[in-house]
Amino acid sequence: MPLGPSSRPQEPLHVVGMALALAVAAFLGGALGLVWHWAAGEDVPEDAIEAVSRPAEEEDDEEREPVAPPSPAPAPTPRPSPNSG
Repeated sequence: MPLGPSSRPQEPLHVVGMALALAVAAFLGGALGLVWHWAAGEDVPEDAIEAVSRPAEEEDDEEREPVAPPSPAPAPTPRPSPNSG
């Protein structure tokens, strides 16, 4: 390991270019995934479609049991000190 400053100039990191490349890669990966699922013919499960398409008013009309508030956690028991005895 040499001592002192290096004689070679410092190379730029190109952070903006790398961030832009990462954003473009993420966008293209998501688009490719959508095309892949569309081409494979994978559909959304029927129960998921029914849950999304059901209006919110229908859920409010249903009878629901009241939910009890959570009980408090038990207090921790004190442990004896190893040096006390």
